[in-house]
Amino acid sequence: MVFELSDMTWWEAEGAFGRRRLAVVPVGSVEQHGLHLGLGADWIQAWEIAKRVGERTGAMVLPVMPYGVSGHHKEFPGVITLEPETLQRVVYEILQSLSRYGIERVVFMNGHGGNLGAITGAAKEARDDFGVLCAIVQWWDILRSRSIFGHPAEEHAGYAETALMLASRPQAVKMEYAVLTPTRQVDEDIQLISAGLARFRDGVVRVPLRTLDVTDTGSMTEAHPDEVPGTKDYSMITGDFAEGLMEEVVYWLCAFVEEFEGFELSDLKVDKGEAMGSLDP
Repeated sequence: MVFELSDMTWWEAEGAFGRRRLAVVPVGSVEQHGLHLGLGADWIQAWEIAKRVGERTGAMVLPVMPYGVSGHHKEFPGVITLEPETLQRVVYEILQSLSRYGIERVVFMNGHGGNLGAITGAAKEARDDFGVLCAIVQWWDILRSRSIFGHPAEEHAGYAETALMLASRPQAVKMEYAVLTPTRQVDEDIQLISAGLARFRDGVVRVPLRTLDVTDTGSMTEAHPDEVPGTKDYSMITGDFAEGLMEEVVYWLCAFVEEFEGFELSDLKVDKGEAMGSLDP
């Protein structure tokens, strides 16, 4: 079964659009991932996950969008970044195009957290303008309840991301250079948790920083040094482990895609009388 839009002729695409009302759009970024992962890590993983889902479900998979919002990483050589407004406009116009072909549900396989605001904004606009309903999936959210050898899945260039990259494009993984580095600390009382979050006393405060402010390698644990559990050895990230973790993500997303294609929301309208009536004692 042909599922990639790029491999279809226009007349094959016409038939494919007629059979399904859902499409998968992989989105990533071009940015540093420590000393050991290629700059394309985010889009490569998103693309590989989307392709595997397309193979199993038959859902149409659009070409990957490799560039994302990575301005906070721009000090590292090779980073290519878009303004949030640029990405939002591009995503919106993709949704506009898909709506013309009868696509009503779109699953974004987002491989880079910095894209989330732009994709969300475009999805809200498209819902209002075309009635397209979008879901934004991020692999680290799928693995949120999992501990990867004592570390959270969302670590940038951490164990989970290294594993998924190994399963996606092993030639872009230089395991001999792999190292997990906690955030750099510069103040005794204001403790940096990540490039955007700090802890002060019993609370947290958002302090937007550059990645270079908290790490020299670009491979950070997204955590204060005291909260980095377990070993920092990458040797347990084997090919078998990597493939197993990839399978866990793909299995989940296949199930979601099948369910989301038939997902419906009630066509509700605001009823002032009913709403006010709910306040009656």
